Parts: sequence; C-alpha cells; structure tokens
Amino acid sequence: MSDLSYNALHAPFGAFSSFTCGYAVSWDATPAPNSGGFGASTRLPAQQSVFAGWRRGGGAWNLLPFVRKRADRSSDFSGATPGEAVRNQDYRTLGHGDFSRRLGLASDRWTSGPFELQIFSPFEKIPDWEGLADERRKLLCAPVVTARCSADNRAGSEDIEILFGFGDTERGLRLLGDTEAGLVGFASATAYGFAARPQPGLRVKSGMDLFSSWREDARGTHLLGSEAALILKVPAGETRSLDLALAFLQQGTVTTGIEAPYYYSRYFQRLDDVLSYGLDHHGDYVAMAAGRDAELDASGLTDDQKWLVAHAVHTYLGSTQLLSHDGRALWVVNEGEYRMMNTFDLTVDHLFFELAWWPWAVRDTLDLFAGRYSYVDTIHSKDGGRSEGGIAFTHDMGVDNQFTPPGVSSYEVPNLTDCFSFMSSEQLVNWVCCAVTYAEAAGDQAWLRSKEALLASCAESLRRRDDPEPANRNGVIGWDSDRCGPKGSEITTYDSLDVSLGQARNNLYLGVKTLAAWLLLSRAFARLGLEEDARKAVDTAALAGATIMAFRDRATGLFPAVFENGNSSRIIPAVEGLAFPLFLGMDAELGDLDRRTGLVAALGVHLGAVLRRGVCLDTASGGWKLSSTSDNTWLSKIYLCQHVARSLFPAALAGESGASADRAHIGWLLSPHTRHLGFCDQIRSGDGFPYGSKHYPRGVTSWLWMPRGQAAGA
Repeated sequence: MSDLSYNALHAPFGAFSSFTCGYAVSWDATPAPNSGGFGASTRLPAQQSVFAGWRRGGGAWNLLPFVRKRADRSSDFSGATPGEAVRNQDYRTLGHGDFSRRLGLASDRWTSGPFELQIFSPFEKIPDWEGLADERRKLLCAPVVTARCSADNRAGSEDIEILFGFGDTERGLRLLGDTEAGLVGFASATAYGFAARPQPGLRVKSGMDLFSSWREDARGTHLLGSEAALILKVPAGETRSLDLALAFLQQGTVTTGIEAPYYYSRYFQRLDDVLSYGLDHHGDYVAMAAGRDAELDASGLTDDQKWLVAHAVHTYLGSTQLLSHDGRALWVVNEGEYRMMNTFDLTVDHLFFELAWWPWAVRDTLDLFAGRYSYVDTIHSKDGGRSEGGIAFTHDMGVDNQFTPPGVSSYEVPNLTDCFSFMSSEQLVNWVCCAVTYAEAAGDQAWLRSKEALLASCAESLRRRDDPEPANRNGVIGWDSDRCGPKGSEITTYDSLDVSLGQARNNLYLGVKTLAAWLLLSRAFARLGLEEDARKAVDTAALAGATIMAFRDRATGLFPAVFENGNSSRIIPAVEGLAFPLFLGMDAELGDLDRRTGLVAALGVHLGAVLRRGVCLDTASGGWKLSSTSDNTWLSKIYLCQHVARSLFPAALAGESGASADRAHIGWLLSPHTRHLGFCDQIRSGDGFPYGSKHYPRGVTSWLWMPRGQAAGA
C-alpha cells in the first residue's frame, strides 16, 4: 500500500475488544483522537499511544508513528505549571520511507531496518461450537491476541534494543511481576494488559515519561505514570524476539434483558491467567494466523481486493461477542459505533462470511429472532386500507449490552418516514434469505424441517404485504406495517439515504430482494416435499419480475428506484438481491426467471448504464455511488453488488468501473477523515468523509469475492 497510515483492529474472537494500531497519529498536524491501543466494548478505537521501535547503541529511539502528543503529568501532583511538554524527547517517529507494512487476513506487520513488529489476530473454521472439545473452545475464545517484536542484529557491531508498550492517559498501571512471577509486563487494573515471559536482556520501564530515566525506582518504574513498555536487548551478532500476549477481561454478567457473561469467563477468572494462556499458546496462534494469511494470498484476488477483504475482516472481528446463556453459546455481532446487537440488516450481509467460518452462529441468531424478536402485526395501504398482516422481525435485539424485550428493537419508532422507522418487510425478507441460505449451505435439513411452519407463515406474510387481496398482488411490497403509526411508512436498511433507497414500498432494491426470497422459498419448499408451495413461490417470483419489468424505461434500459411519484433516481443495488440465489448456485432458477420475464438480462443492462461518471460513479474519484441522487455510499453494499456484477454481468465492469474502482474505494478508507476508524461503511463519495457507520463490521460482504470453495469455507 502506498499509504501506511490507517488503523486496523486486532481482535480476539468473540471478546468485543481490540488492540488497534497503525494510524500514524504523529504525522498529522491535527491528529484524530482515536489513535489506537486497548479498547473494550468501545464505539471507536481507543485514544492511547502505542510505542514500538528500536535503537542502536543507546542512541535515540526510532518509533513507529503511533505516538500521540505527550505531556508531563507531574503537575497533577506537584502543583507545577500544567501542560508542559515531556522532559525528554529522546526519540523520533518514523516517516514515509522509513518502514514498510503488510496487512494480512489475520496479521499486521511493520518492518524498519533491523526491527519488525507483528500482531496476530487469528480465527478458525468452527462448524459447530457446542461440538468442539472443551480445550479447543478455550483456545478459540480466549480474549487475547499475540504479537512479536524482533530484531536482526547479526550484521551489527553495537547492541540493539527493541521496545513495545503503550501510554494510557486515563488509567493507572500495575506491574505484572508483582502478582504473577512468570509474567513480565503491565496491566491496566484488571481490564487489559500485555506481557512476555522472562528472558535474558528483558527489562521493564514505566513512568510519566517513558523516554527519560528520572523519577523512577530501582526497577525502572514509577507506577504513578501512565506510560509503560518492555525493552529487550539484542546483542551484536544475534537475532532475538519478544513474544507478547495482549489480553482483555470483563468478568461477571455483562448484558441485561438476557443476562449473560462472556463465554470465556468459563475458563478465565483473572487477566493474568489470560496473559499466561496466550503466551503458552503463542505458537498455536501464530500458526493459525499464518494459515489465514496464506489462504488470502492464494485467492487469486488483486492486491487491492486482498487489502479490502483483510481490512474488513479485522474490523468485523472487533465487533463479535460470544456470550454464555443457559449453558450454551449466545452469539452477538455489535453494530460498530452504534453498538446495536445483531442488527438484522447486518446479519443478512455477514451471512456469507459467517457461513464460511461459523455457520452455527447464523442458525442460533435466526432462532433467537424467531423465538424472541418476531411479532405479528396489522398493515395498511397508502390509500388508507387496513388488514391483518403477518409475521415480521425486529430491526435489532438491543443496544449497548441491553437485550430489548421480546418483539421490540432499540431502533424502530412510529410516525416517521425515514431513519428510525420500522423495517418490517425488509426484516421479513432477510429472515427468509438467511434461513434458506443457511439450511442449504450448511446442509441442515433437520433445522429446515423444524422451521417448516415458520417458513409458511413468512410466505403468507410476504403475500399479504404485497396486497391482502390475491387479485391485486404483483409480487412487490405495497403495504406498510401499522407499527409505523398513522404518519409513518416503512423504510429499508438504506435508512440514511434519500427516497431512492430508503422507502420500502414499491422499491426497486427491495422488489428484487423480495423476488430472490421467493426463489429461495421455492428451493426450501421443494426440499420439504411441498411441491405445490414451491411452484407458487416460483410463480410469485415471476410475477414480481414482470411487475419490475413494467417500470423499465425502454428507451434507456433503466429502472426507476421507486415505482411511484415519478421517481427517476438510478441505483446500483437493483442487483443486490441476486446475491442469494447466486450464492446457492441457483443458475437454473435465474435462467428460468429470465426466460419468463427478461429481468436478469435487463438488470445487467441497467447496471452497465448506471456505472458511469455523473450517474452512479463518483465524478471525481470514479468510485461507486449506490444512488445517482445521493453522495452517501456504503462500501459493504458496493462490495456485494461488485460480486453480483463479476458473477453475472462482467460486461458492466468494463473500463473504470472495474479494477480502478477498487483503488478509489481504498482511497476513501485511507482518507484523512477515515483512516483512524478501522473499516468505515457510510462514505461521502467525493472525498471519503465518514457520514456514519464507523468502526463497522459489515465490510465482510467482500468475502463473496473469494473463490467459490474458499468463500463457502471449503
């Protein structure tokens, strides 16, 4: 990568925590506050300095540029003039050209001269969590990431020292050797810390000023300070490494509504135990990370695509939360900066990645939506008609570790027509798409059979939300839930965009996704031996296709984004819903649909026509805009639609809408506005300004780009 300054999250599986670093805070004249460091259950990256670097012969330290502006805090105690700079500046932060960086799927590596820092955040394929041996579960859910600092001094004539540490302006520090003889390192109370095993040449250092020797005791520490590091001497002619564990711990019940502790609390009661375990299994974690990196390297993706996948996966892992409830695992993915829990809009997009790595999490989340976060409503039409509706599902399961009551989300409120209104129809479609895709991909026909009645209820609810009168149905959502109130109407996941994607009723994006749900229902009903239901589902998909085709502008080949009020916006996600039948290899069903309606080919023409600058390509950068009438564009959805285009409509990617668009999307993520946030989803297409969805997990839609076997977790 030409630009080295960006934060990546290095996160344990299921700990809702991350050690974040990589943003060159010291390069910016006005640095962002979220520099990195240890963060647990946070909205955004932490605000700490990370110290990592080397020096030769006792000279000035060469530090990676992760160092925030530092101040001498002694005035807090002494009454001296506050805000003075630190006494000693015996270091320099490395600049462009002084180091290299390589982000892997489960690692991050920086190299400067003889020095190297590697951080490993591995994950493993888990077909069934409850079926794992207990020791394996402990290894995979331990709230720890590992790191390695090393120096190659074989050609040197002077000793080298290497350093790793952090500065936390909010918390005090404790020296781990005081509580655990086999650990050398520091912890912030019982919440997080880092440690190594004792070895020759390793020493500790802490204080208000890490880079001076005044105000410290005989051990090299002053525990009133908030900067701490480990320093290892590497003699001339030798190579040495410092293997590190970076750990987190939150004990006890951490959620309300459904009261649950972290799953890892079964195995760890003390932070020191997590650190020891991480060091004991350091080699296991390094090997696991190497395996993940090798898989991405062998994918055949371009370097740009590999980086986009890796960056997204790192951030996703930082949002995962594995809890324990009623003797079983309880899975949550938190919605980035918003921290909503199992937001269904995200569950449906994380689906493809999770099916490759932990399909049981998809199944369990669907079961929780069905059992606790479903409801039956009444519906109304635009002209005031009223009727019974059917089953639907909530937008989310809660927020900030608070599970909401049954049938209630933290997001949805009545009497709105845009952001924070209800998404009843879309979440119904999402449950169907997730359920059938899970059952097919996992081969879990027993689970599908157990959901036969619920699938039938979903199909009936979809029909009624089209129109309660069978003679009036056209296959597209036309009615709104009464939960919206008399002044409200349903919205889609694209809540912060304009009406081109935000309105649920008569919406092109949701119309194609609903059509896809009917195709998937036809597959499920056929698996269940319900041939008549399967045939009706196929016919309903064709009805929806014919309805959508009726709104096509024959002169331009374009579809309007909304089938009412003369809307003329053009959107890329017209093709989004096709991702589900594509993923399940339903080529024959798509071919039959195209023969009956011509819709699939027409969507290809539409996509090729909108992928032009000034329409759905940003005029300045050439990046993809989801809507021609909004500069608020979402990378996760772009990735999904890129997959559909590459699979079905490669002609639409001719010229700058293809590979060069990936480069534009990287530019947005590395913009001065965004680089410190990890993966950010809602981007202003002109300059990469983050409208929202920061620190966000949904970029793993890019996993669909992987070769078929790898994408499916084979």
